[in-house]
Amino acid sequence: MEYYAHTAVRADGKPDPDTVKWQLLSTHLRNVAEMAQRFAAPLGLGAEAWLAGLLHDLGKYAKRFQARLHDNSIHGINHWAAGTAHAGESLKQLAVAFAVDGHHTGIPALDGNESLKQTVKRRADQKAWQEWTGCVESILELLDRQRESDGIQLPSLPRRAVNDRFAEALRTRMLFSCLVDADFLDTEAHFKPPVTAERVSRALEAERALGLLQENLAAKPADGQVNQRRRRLLADCLAAAAKPPGLFTLTAPTGSGKTLSSLAFALQHIATRNAAPLANDPRRFRRIIVVIPFTSIIEQTAQVYRDLFEREFGPDYVLEHHSAVAPRERPEDQGRDAEEERLRRARLAAENWAAPLVVTTSVQFFESLFSNRPSDCRKLHSIGRSVILFDEVQTLPPRLVPSFLSAVRLLTDPEGFYGATAVFMTATQPAFAAAGKALPYGWNPVEISSEPEAMAEALRRTHIELPARDESASWEAIAQRLLSNSQSLCVVNTTKDARQLFQLLRSRASEGCFHLSSRLCPAHRREKLDAIRLRLRDGLSCRLVSTQLIEAGVDLDFPIAFRALGPLDSIIQTAGRCNREGRHPEPCPVIVFRPADGGLPRGAYGIAKAKTEEFLARHPNASNELHLPAFYAAYFSELYGLLGPQSRHDDPVFAASEALDFPKAAEECGLVGDETRAVLVKWKQGEELTEKLRREKHLTADECRRAQRYSVNLYQSEFFTAQARDYVYQPAESWNFWVWNSDYNDDLGLGHLDLTEPV
Repeated sequence: MEYYAHTAVRADGKPDPDTVKWQLLSTHLRNVAEMAQRFAAPLGLGAEAWLAGLLHDLGKYAKRFQARLHDNSIHGINHWAAGTAHAGESLKQLAVAFAVDGHHTGIPALDGNESLKQTVKRRADQKAWQEWTGCVESILELLDRQRESDGIQLPSLPRRAVNDRFAEALRTRMLFSCLVDADFLDTEAHFKPPVTAERVSRALEAERALGLLQENLAAKPADGQVNQRRRRLLADCLAAAAKPPGLFTLTAPTGSGKTLSSLAFALQHIATRNAAPLANDPRRFRRIIVVIPFTSIIEQTAQVYRDLFEREFGPDYVLEHHSAVAPRERPEDQGRDAEEERLRRARLAAENWAAPLVVTTSVQFFESLFSNRPSDCRKLHSIGRSVILFDEVQTLPPRLVPSFLSAVRLLTDPEGFYGATAVFMTATQPAFAAAGKALPYGWNPVEISSEPEAMAEALRRTHIELPARDESASWEAIAQRLLSNSQSLCVVNTTKDARQLFQLLRSRASEGCFHLSSRLCPAHRREKLDAIRLRLRDGLSCRLVSTQLIEAGVDLDFPIAFRALGPLDSIIQTAGRCNREGRHPEPCPVIVFRPADGGLPRGAYGIAKAKTEEFLARHPNASNELHLPAFYAAYFSELYGLLGPQSRHDDPVFAASEALDFPKAAEECGLVGDETRAVLVKWKQGEELTEKLRREKHLTADECRRAQRYSVNLYQSEFFTAQARDYVYQPAESWNFWVWNSDYNDDLGLGHLDLTEPV
C-alpha cells in the first residue's frame, strides 16, 4: 500500500483526485528531514532535526488518515501524537518530542493539562490513545508501516542529560523552528510550485557589501568636528570587527553615525570570520539582523540599507519585517492539516528571515524568541550564525531583562552552538550589569568605542535646561514658546497631550505645524517626516509636536527642542533631535518643562519619570553632566533597582522557560505591556488594500507586508471598544484583518479619542 502525506489541487483550485499527483508520505518525511537537518546543522542540532523530520507526521500512516485524504468529511485525527510519544518515551529525545508535538498546534508545556507528559501518558491506555488520535493503530504498527512500506529507518541518538532547563528551552525552540520551516516549505513546494520557484536564496557577500558601504562613507564630508568623530567611530568599529565572536556594546551619542558604522562592524566581522571556513561550512556567518524598538524608524533604516545595496544585489537583499499583520493560526485552526487553504495562505505570508540583511523590531525578535507558535518560531533558526545589531537597547522592559539578556548570552556564547555575535547600541547604555545575580550567564560585553566619554563631550551639541522644583507650564505657554521660534520641536508624554498642544499651535499658525504619534500609520508618518525635513532644510517655518516615537533614531535636526518631563533617557534622546548635525557652533537649547495638566503613559513610564525627578534633584549640576555615559549609567542602575527583577525567578518568562512551560513563556513575553491589534486604515494605499481584501477575500504575502505600513495598533481594550461601536470591521471573515471604518484625520490620524489613551 502507498501512503500519502498530501493530496493535490487542480489549476482551478479544486481537489485533484488523481493520486499520481499526490505527495507520498515517504517523500514528504525525507524532504522535511533533509531540509530541517540543513537548517539545524549550523546550530549543532542536525541529528535531532533529521529524527524530528522523520517522526513529525508518523500518524499519517494510520488508515483513517489515509481515508481522510479521499473524504474531507473525516475529522478529528491527531497525526503528530504518535511521533511525539515515540520520541519522548521510547527514544528519550525530549526536544524532538516537543518539536513534533508542536508543529501544528504550538509547543506544549511539559506538565499539566494538554501537556507533553499527558500525550506520552495516553499511550499506555489503548482506548484513551484511540480517542486522542482518532485512529486504531498502535505506535508500533505505524512504525512498522514506515519501515516496511517506505524503507525509513529511524536513527539512534544518545540520550541527552538536561541540566539547564532555560538553555534547553531555547534549544527546543530552535529545533522546533527548523522542523516547522522545513514542513512549511515542503508543503508549499507541493501545493504551490510557482511560489517556491519565486523564493530567492541570496548570499550576504559581506566583502562586496562592505566595499559598497565604504565607498558611500568615503563620499561623505570629512570636515568639521562632527564628521571627524564619525570617522573615529567607524575606525573603532572596523578595528573591533577583528575580535572573536561574542557580545559587544557600542556607546555613542546621537548623530555619531551608529547606523552605518555598526553595519560596517557587522560586515567586516563576517568577512573576517568567513575567510577560513569553506563555502558549505555550517559555521559560516549567514546574515545580519538589525533589531529596532519602534516601527517608526524601521522604514527609515531599511531605506538607508536599500539605497546602499538594492541596485547591486536586488530587492531581496534587505527584508523589512515588523508588525504582525499577516494572518496567524487561530484557536479554531489548531489541529487542522496543512491542506486547509486559509491556513496555507497564512503560512505563505509568514517570514522565515532568509534574507541576508533583516531589519525588524524588538517586539518581533524577542516575542518570537520566546513564542511557542509555529508561525512565530519559523524564523528562529535564521538567528544562528548571524550578527545581531540591537539599536536603542534602553527601551527593553526591565521586568524581562533576565530572560532577554540570558537568551542573547546563550546565542553569543563562544562555547555554545548558535555562533551569533550581538552588539547592543545606544547613546544611553543601560546598566544591565545592575541585574547582577538575575543573569545566570553573566554580562561582560566588549565596548567597541575607544572613547565613549570623550566622544560624548566632543559631540555635545545641546544644553539641557531643567525646570526649577515645582515649576510648571501650561500648554498655552508652551505653544507660545514654540511659535516664538520659526523651527521648533516639542516631545510630550501622551497622544492626548500631543493632540491638545498641536491644536493650540494650529489655531495660531496656518502653516508649518505638524503632529506625530502612533495614531498615524507608518506610511503617513513617513510622509510627514519627509515634509518636515524639507521645511527644515529650506529654512521654512516648522513646528513639530510629537510623542516619544520621535526620540529613537529619527533623523531630524531642529535648532531648539522642548521636552515634557519624563524618563531621563527620553530627555537625552529628544536632545538628539536638536542641532543633530552640529550646524550651530554653540550648543542649542533643549528646554525640559513640567506640564501643568499633562498625562503619563501606563506602566513603568511613570516610575521612570518619578525616578528622574528624584535623581536630578540629587544632582544640582545635572545640566552639565546629562550628556555623559557615566551619568545616565548611574540613573539606569538605580532605575533597575526599582523596576528590574533581583532574581531570574522573578522574571515570568525566565521562570516559565525553566519549567519548560512554553505556552506560559509566550504569554508572559510582551514588550508592549498589553497585546495590541493592528487595524488597516483607509489612507492612500490602505484604501486599495481594503478594497481588494473585500473583493477577493485574501491578500498576497507582499500585500500583507505592505499593509503593515497602513495600519495602526490598538490595545485590546481599545480594539474591543472599537468593535462595539462599529469603528472597525472585518472584510473577509476567514482572514484576521480588521479595517478602521471611522474618522482618520490627515493631521491627527485615527480619530475618536474617547477610546483609552495609548502609551
